[in-house]
Amino acid sequence: MMKSCLGMNVLSGAALALSAFATVSPLSVTQAGAADWCKGIAGGVFCAEPAATPPSFCGTKEISVALADGFAQNPWRQMTTAAAINEASQCPNVTGWDHTDGQGNTQKAISDLSGLAARGVNAIVVFPDAGPAMLPAIRDAFKQGSTVVPYRARVGGEEGKDYSVFVGTNFHQDGVDWGKWMAKALNGKGNVAYLGGPAGTSQSRERADGILEAFKDYPGIVQIGQKPFEVTNWDSSMVAKSLGALIAQYPQIDGVIADLSMGVVASGVFERAGRPLPLIAGEDANVFGCTWKKLHDADAKSAFQYTTNSAEQWNVRLAVRWAIAEAAGGKMDQPLVITDPNGTKHTVAEAGVKEVTNFQLEDSLAGTVFCNPKLPESASNGTSLTDEQVLAALKGGL
Repeated sequence: MMKSCLGMNVLSGAALALSAFATVSPLSVTQAGAADWCKGIAGGVFCAEPAATPPSFCGTKEISVALADGFAQNPWRQMTTAAAINEASQCPNVTGWDHTDGQGNTQKAISDLSGLAARGVNAIVVFPDAGPAMLPAIRDAFKQGSTVVPYRARVGGEEGKDYSVFVGTNFHQDGVDWGKWMAKALNGKGNVAYLGGPAGTSQSRERADGILEAFKDYPGIVQIGQKPFEVTNWDSSMVAKSLGALIAQYPQIDGVIADLSMGVVASGVFERAGRPLPLIAGEDANVFGCTWKKLHDADAKSAFQYTTNSAEQWNVRLAVRWAIAEAAGGKMDQPLVITDPNGTKHTVAEAGVKEVTNFQLEDSLAGTVFCNPKLPESASNGTSLTDEQVLAALKGGL
């Protein structure tokens, strides 16, 4: 039996909530209580509903906050930016917000970060796509007096010396989870490719290590393509290019594991090549459940199956909390709890922890599939945002 509803009865993203104390839904408000800076972004759709008592991570000192992205123009980054705005808007002492896009250019990302520090932004959250190449600029911003919190991609260096706090996630476990699911789904035999991000990112290296760990017990599984991963820069066009090259080189592709996994289906590369979709493991996107439903409605014996972990757009929330707490004298004494579309609560970070723990969102073989007809294929169903906020985020321009 399906564990989630499909079609018109599908659970919407509005059922997914964020918990700062108990469970607080990230409602969209434009009322007077919302900060002016937040109301000025997309009409205030991302503003959190003001609480009688602000979360303890907010502290009391008035500060400005910025998110410095190495690359911001894919759906994951757009939804992540919306989640960051929503999180920061819970704090009435946050008086300003900025967001920069390095556009996949390391030198621009460095310049963006340097500019934020020079302007005196108090708390800066950084997604350092270029990895250690960003460390000198991060260190300089920190030494200029900004609270700097790199997250997800490791840069080296030391907390308290080169930056304030590093907020991570267990990418290795993602790789283990995906690799084990893939190997079992293929009955221990098949050709599998892994599509990662930029060449220097720790995120994809750690996932690749986890995948290899899982495959050790399955000698019949062969990793094809570039190793440790196909470099795609988390860019949809590069995902399509990599897949095209793989299809041209390998007559049989049984499975694809990918960071920006929605591109495996959304690119249409397999369809245009007259090849069936492989089994897929990766980060959640609406395209998977809706494609699964379409194919299985047309043919109950369809071979397409997939699994996803939450795409963790909410990871940025923990980074924003740490950045604000460090800059404004707040306390990190509450857990971060995410409620999935089935209503299950996941404590993804205990109080005071600097790393989130992910959770499996879908497994079509186990009957857990999400398709939200209100959202486009590029949306995720585990974002911690409402449907309205997701749709606004995907318009870009944040």
